[in-house]
Amino acid sequence: MKKILIILTLFFTIIYAHAQNKPIVTDIQAVAAKGTRINVYWTLPQNPEPQITKLLIYRDTRPISSYNQLSGAYFVAELPAEACGYTDSVMDYNDYFYAVIAFTDRPFDLILVSMNSTVEGVHLTAPQPKDIEPKKKPDEKLYTEGTMRETPLPFINYVEGQGQGDTLISDDVAKSATQFSSYSSKSGRTPVTPYFFEEDLISPDSGDDFLLFEVLKNTFVQEKYEESIVLLNKLNGTNISESVRNRVYFYIAEAYFFTGDFEEAAKAFVKVAHVYPLQTKIWMNYTLDRIALPE
Repeated sequence: MKKILIILTLFFTIIYAHAQNKPIVTDIQAVAAKGTRINVYWTLPQNPEPQITKLLIYRDTRPISSYNQLSGAYFVAELPAEACGYTDSVMDYNDYFYAVIAFTDRPFDLILVSMNSTVEGVHLTAPQPKDIEPKKKPDEKLYTEGTMRETPLPFINYVEGQGQGDTLISDDVAKSATQFSSYSSKSGRTPVTPYFFEEDLISPDSGDDFLLFEVLKNTFVQEKYEESIVLLNKLNGTNISESVRNRVYFYIAEAYFFTGDFEEAAKAFVKVAHVYPLQTKIWMNYTLDRIALPE
Protein backbone atom coordinates (compact mmCIF):
# COMPACT_ATOMS: atom_id res chain seq x y z
CA MET A 1 0.00 0.00 0.00
CA LYS A 2 2.82 2.36 0.94
CA LYS A 3 4.56 1.61 -2.35
CA ILE A 4 1.38 2.44 -4.28
CA LEU A 5 1.08 5.80 -2.52
CA ILE A 6 4.70 6.63 -3.34
CA ILE A 7 4.15 5.74 -7.01
CA LEU A 8 0.98 7.83 -7.21
CA THR A 9 2.72 10.77 -5.55
CA LEU A 10 5.60 10.61 -8.02
CA PHE A 11 3.16 10.25 -10.91
CA PHE A 12 1.18 13.39 -10.03
CA THR A 13 4.37 15.30 -9.20
CA ILE A 14 5.72 14.57 -12.69
CA ILE A 15 2.42 15.54 -14.32
CA TYR A 16 2.23 18.76 -12.30
CA ALA A 17 5.81 19.74 -13.19
CA HIS A 18 5.11 18.97 -16.83
CA ALA A 19 1.98 21.09 -16.73
CA GLN A 20 3.82 24.17 -15.44
CA ASN A 21 5.03 25.08 -18.92
CA LYS A 22 1.93 23.91 -20.70
CA PRO A 23 -1.20 25.97 -21.37
CA ILE A 24 -3.19 24.24 -18.65
CA VAL A 25 -4.65 25.63 -15.42
CA THR A 26 -4.06 23.84 -12.11
CA ASP A 27 -5.49 23.65 -8.58
CA ILE A 28 -9.10 24.06 -9.71
CA GLN A 29 -11.60 24.41 -6.87
CA ALA A 30 -15.35 24.87 -6.83
CA VAL A 31 -17.04 26.23 -3.69
CA ALA A 32 -20.74 26.70 -2.98
CA ALA A 33 -21.72 30.37 -2.49
CA LYS A 34 -25.07 31.88 -1.50
CA GLY A 35 -28.22 30.53 -3.07
CA THR A 36 -27.52 28.68 -6.30
CA ARG A 37 -24.20 30.36 -7.02
CA ILE A 38 -20.90 28.50 -7.26
CA ASN A 39 -17.45 30.12 -7.12
CA VAL A 40 -14.81 28.40 -9.26
CA TYR A 41 -11.09 29.21 -8.80
CA TRP A 42 -7.87 28.01 -10.45
CA THR A 43 -4.17 28.81 -10.85
CA LEU A 44 -2.78 30.01 -14.18
CA PRO A 45 0.48 28.54 -15.56
CA GLN A 46 3.63 30.67 -15.56
CA ASN A 47 4.82 31.67 -19.06
CA PRO A 48 3.06 28.83 -20.89
CA GLU A 49 4.05 27.83 -24.40
CA PRO A 50 2.13 28.57 -26.51
CA GLN A 51 0.45 31.56 -24.90
CA ILE A 52 -3.12 31.26 -23.68
CA THR A 53 -5.60 33.50 -25.54
CA LYS A 54 -8.76 32.64 -23.61
CA LEU A 55 -10.27 30.17 -21.13
CA LEU A 56 -13.33 27.98 -21.54
CA ILE A 57 -15.27 26.74 -18.50
CA TYR A 58 -17.58 23.70 -18.54
CA ARG A 59 -20.01 22.19 -16.05
CA ASP A 60 -21.43 18.68 -15.69
CA THR A 61 -23.37 16.64 -13.13
CA ARG A 62 -20.70 13.91 -13.22
CA PRO A 63 -16.90 14.04 -12.90
CA ILE A 64 -15.18 15.35 -16.03
CA SER A 65 -12.29 13.01 -16.73
CA SER A 66 -11.75 13.26 -20.49
CA TYR A 67 -11.84 15.97 -23.16
CA ASN A 68 -14.37 14.00 -25.21
CA GLN A 69 -16.81 14.24 -22.31
CA LEU A 70 -17.05 18.02 -22.84
CA SER A 71 -19.26 17.47 -25.88
CA GLY A 72 -22.03 16.43 -23.52
CA ALA A 73 -21.21 18.94 -20.78
CA TYR A 74 -22.72 22.40 -20.38
CA PHE A 75 -20.58 25.25 -21.73
CA VAL A 76 -20.64 27.89 -19.00
CA ALA A 77 -18.55 30.81 -20.24
CA GLU A 78 -15.63 32.10 -22.29
CA LEU A 79 -13.17 34.08 -20.15
CA PRO A 80 -10.11 36.26 -20.85
CA ALA A 81 -6.70 34.60 -20.58
CA GLU A 82 -5.84 36.32 -17.28
CA ALA A 83 -9.02 35.20 -15.44
CA CYS A 84 -8.42 33.25 -12.22
CA GLY A 85 -12.00 32.67 -11.14
CA TYR A 86 -15.66 32.74 -12.11
CA THR A 87 -19.02 32.79 -10.31
CA ASP A 88 -21.50 30.42 -11.91
CA SER A 89 -25.25 30.53 -11.34
CA VAL A 90 -27.32 27.33 -11.63
CA MET A 91 -31.07 26.71 -11.60
CA ASP A 92 -31.31 23.82 -9.13
CA TYR A 93 -29.50 22.08 -6.28
CA ASN A 94 -27.68 19.23 -8.03
CA ASP A 95 -24.03 18.36 -7.45
CA TYR A 96 -21.83 19.93 -10.14
CA PHE A 97 -18.33 19.29 -11.48
CA TYR A 98 -16.22 21.80 -13.44
CA ALA A 99 -13.38 21.85 -15.96
CA VAL A 100 -11.40 24.84 -17.27
CA ILE A 101 -9.80 24.50 -20.70
CA ALA A 102 -7.03 26.81 -21.90
CA PHE A 103 -7.31 27.98 -25.51
CA THR A 104 -4.29 28.99 -27.61
CA ASP A 105 -4.86 28.85 -31.35
CA ARG A 106 -6.96 25.81 -30.47
CA PRO A 107 -8.26 24.27 -27.23
CA PHE A 108 -5.63 22.42 -25.20
CA ASP A 109 -7.43 19.07 -25.22
CA LEU A 110 -6.13 17.58 -21.99
CA ILE A 111 -8.17 16.92 -18.83
CA LEU A 112 -6.24 16.31 -15.62
CA VAL A 113 -8.48 15.60 -12.66
CA SER A 114 -7.61 17.81 -9.65
CA MET A 115 -5.71 20.19 -11.95
CA ASN A 116 -8.09 21.61 -14.54
CA SER A 117 -11.02 19.42 -13.53
CA THR A 118 -12.63 19.21 -10.08
CA VAL A 119 -12.41 15.97 -8.12
CA GLU A 120 -15.56 16.33 -6.02
CA GLY A 121 -18.94 17.80 -6.89
CA VAL A 122 -20.19 21.00 -5.33
CA HIS A 123 -23.18 20.24 -3.14
CA LEU A 124 -25.80 22.98 -2.89
CA THR A 125 -28.39 22.95 -0.11
CA ALA A 126 -31.84 24.39 -0.68
CA PRO A 127 -32.72 27.14 1.83
CA GLN A 128 -35.69 26.67 4.12
CA PRO A 129 -38.05 29.57 4.84
CA LYS A 130 -37.99 30.69 8.48
CA ASP A 131 -41.12 30.17 10.49
CA ILE A 132 -43.02 33.13 11.88
CA GLU A 133 -46.24 33.33 13.83
CA PRO A 134 -49.19 33.54 11.42
CA LYS A 135 -51.44 36.56 11.60
CA LYS A 136 -54.64 35.84 13.50
CA LYS A 137 -57.57 35.41 11.17
CA PRO A 138 -61.00 36.82 12.03
CA ASP A 139 -63.38 34.35 13.64
CA GLU A 140 -65.50 32.45 11.17
CA LYS A 141 -69.05 33.78 10.95
CA LEU A 142 -71.74 31.19 11.48
CA TYR A 143 -74.93 31.22 9.41
CA THR A 144 -78.23 29.79 10.56
CA GLU A 145 -80.23 27.59 8.25
CA GLY A 146 -81.89 29.59 5.49
CA THR A 147 -79.55 32.60 5.91
CA MET A 148 -77.56 33.57 2.79
CA ARG A 149 -73.84 34.05 3.06
CA GLU A 150 -72.46 37.53 2.40
CA THR A 151 -69.86 36.01 0.08
CA PRO A 152 -70.44 32.55 -1.42
CA LEU A 153 -67.73 30.00 -0.79
CA PRO A 154 -65.77 29.15 -3.96
CA PHE A 155 -65.58 25.55 -5.08
CA ILE A 156 -61.96 24.73 -5.82
CA ASN A 157 -60.66 21.29 -6.61
CA TYR A 158 -56.90 21.36 -7.21
CA VAL A 159 -56.29 17.70 -6.70
CA GLU A 160 -58.66 16.54 -9.42
CA GLY A 161 -58.24 19.66 -11.56
CA GLN A 162 -62.00 19.81 -12.07
CA GLY A 163 -64.88 21.58 -10.36
CA GLN A 164 -68.59 21.91 -10.45
CA GLY A 165 -70.10 25.37 -10.66
CA ASP A 166 -68.08 28.59 -10.64
CA THR A 167 -64.39 28.49 -9.79
CA LEU A 168 -62.05 31.34 -8.96
CA ILE A 169 -59.15 29.59 -10.70
CA SER A 170 -59.29 28.16 -14.20
CA ASP A 171 -58.89 24.45 -14.84
CA ASP A 172 -55.56 25.11 -16.60
CA VAL A 173 -54.18 26.98 -13.62
CA ALA A 174 -55.46 24.33 -11.23
CA LYS A 175 -53.83 21.61 -13.31
CA SER A 176 -50.53 23.50 -13.33
CA ALA A 177 -50.74 24.10 -9.59
CA THR A 178 -51.09 20.38 -8.92
CA GLN A 179 -47.73 19.71 -10.58
CA PHE A 180 -45.93 21.87 -8.05
CA SER A 181 -47.61 20.76 -4.84
CA SER A 182 -47.82 17.80 -2.54
CA TYR A 183 -50.93 19.14 -0.85
CA SER A 184 -52.91 17.23 1.73
CA SER A 185 -56.12 18.64 3.14
CA LYS A 186 -55.26 17.08 6.48
CA SER A 187 -51.82 18.69 6.75
CA GLY A 188 -51.15 21.36 9.36
CA ARG A 189 -50.60 24.91 8.21
CA THR A 190 -46.97 25.98 8.21
CA PRO A 191 -46.22 29.55 9.31
CA VAL A 192 -43.91 31.27 6.81
CA THR A 193 -41.95 34.47 6.35
CA PRO A 194 -41.47 36.40 3.06
CA TYR A 195 -38.83 35.02 0.71
CA PHE A 196 -36.33 37.40 -0.96
CA PHE A 197 -34.07 36.55 -3.87
CA GLU A 198 -30.38 37.10 -3.24
CA GLU A 199 -30.21 39.81 -5.93
CA ASP A 200 -32.67 41.94 -3.96
CA LEU A 201 -30.95 41.84 -0.56
CA ILE A 202 -28.45 44.60 -1.45
CA SER A 203 -29.33 47.90 -3.12
CA PRO A 204 -28.08 47.97 -6.74
CA ASP A 205 -26.57 51.17 -8.18
CA SER A 206 -29.17 51.64 -10.89
CA GLY A 207 -31.33 49.96 -13.51
CA ASP A 208 -34.30 47.60 -13.24
CA ASP A 209 -32.89 45.87 -10.17
CA PHE A 210 -32.78 49.22 -8.34
CA LEU A 211 -36.42 50.00 -9.22
CA LEU A 212 -37.51 46.62 -7.86
CA PHE A 213 -35.39 47.08 -4.74
CA GLU A 214 -37.04 50.45 -4.01
CA VAL A 215 -40.55 49.01 -4.33
CA LEU A 216 -39.69 46.13 -2.01
CA LYS A 217 -38.01 48.41 0.53
CA ASN A 218 -40.86 50.92 0.68
CA THR A 219 -43.80 48.51 0.62
CA PHE A 220 -43.12 44.76 0.73
CA VAL A 221 -40.56 44.85 3.55
CA GLN A 222 -42.89 47.05 5.59
CA GLU A 223 -45.74 44.55 5.07
CA LYS A 224 -47.72 47.02 2.95
CA TYR A 225 -48.72 44.18 0.69
CA GLU A 226 -51.73 45.79 -1.01
CA GLU A 227 -49.63 48.80 -1.99
CA SER A 228 -46.82 46.47 -3.01
CA ILE A 229 -49.11 44.65 -5.46
CA VAL A 230 -50.10 47.95 -7.11
CA LEU A 231 -46.52 49.20 -7.50
CA LEU A 232 -45.15 45.83 -8.61
CA ASN A 233 -47.82 45.60 -11.31
CA LYS A 234 -46.90 49.12 -12.48
CA LEU A 235 -43.24 48.11 -12.63
CA ASN A 236 -44.21 44.99 -14.54
CA GLY A 237 -45.88 47.21 -17.14
CA THR A 238 -42.59 48.93 -17.97
CA ASN A 239 -39.74 47.75 -20.15
CA ILE A 240 -37.80 45.73 -17.57
CA SER A 241 -35.48 42.78 -18.08
CA GLU A 242 -36.83 39.24 -18.08
CA SER A 243 -34.97 38.29 -14.89
CA VAL A 244 -36.43 41.25 -12.99
CA ARG A 245 -39.90 40.59 -14.43
CA ASN A 246 -39.80 36.99 -13.20
CA ARG A 247 -38.89 38.14 -9.69
CA VAL A 248 -41.65 40.78 -9.83
CA TYR A 249 -44.23 38.05 -10.56
CA PHE A 250 -42.93 36.00 -7.65
CA TYR A 251 -43.15 38.95 -5.23
CA ILE A 252 -46.67 39.71 -6.48
CA ALA A 253 -47.61 36.12 -5.70
CA GLU A 254 -46.11 36.42 -2.22
CA ALA A 255 -47.92 39.72 -1.64
CA TYR A 256 -51.25 38.14 -2.56
CA PHE A 257 -50.42 35.29 -0.20
CA PHE A 258 -49.84 37.62 2.75
CA THR A 259 -53.02 39.58 2.02
CA GLY A 260 -54.92 36.31 2.26
CA ASP A 261 -55.90 36.25 -1.44
CA PHE A 262 -54.61 32.72 -1.96
CA GLU A 263 -56.41 32.16 -5.29
CA GLU A 264 -54.60 35.11 -6.89
CA ALA A 265 -51.36 33.98 -5.22
CA ALA A 266 -51.69 30.54 -6.85
CA LYS A 267 -52.27 32.12 -10.27
CA ALA A 268 -49.17 34.30 -9.93
CA PHE A 269 -46.94 31.47 -8.64
CA VAL A 270 -47.90 29.28 -11.62
CA LYS A 271 -46.64 32.00 -14.01
CA VAL A 272 -43.05 31.58 -12.80
CA ALA A 273 -43.11 27.89 -11.90
CA HIS A 274 -40.86 27.06 -14.87
CA VAL A 275 -38.30 29.68 -13.75
CA TYR A 276 -38.27 28.93 -10.01
CA PRO A 277 -39.52 25.32 -9.72
CA LEU A 278 -38.15 24.69 -6.22
CA GLN A 279 -39.40 27.94 -4.67
CA THR A 280 -42.75 27.59 -6.45
CA LYS A 281 -43.28 24.08 -5.10
CA ILE A 282 -42.63 25.27 -1.54
CA TRP A 283 -44.91 28.30 -1.82
CA MET A 284 -47.63 26.46 -3.71
CA ASN A 285 -47.79 24.03 -0.80
CA TYR A 286 -48.19 26.95 1.59
CA THR A 287 -50.85 28.51 -0.65
CA LEU A 288 -52.93 25.39 -1.18
CA ASP A 289 -52.62 24.63 2.52
CA ARG A 290 -54.60 27.78 3.24
CA ILE A 291 -57.40 27.30 0.71
CA ALA A 292 -60.55 25.72 2.13
CA LEU A 293 -61.29 22.50 0.26
CA PRO A 294 -64.67 20.76 0.55
CA GLU A 295 -64.52 17.79 2.87
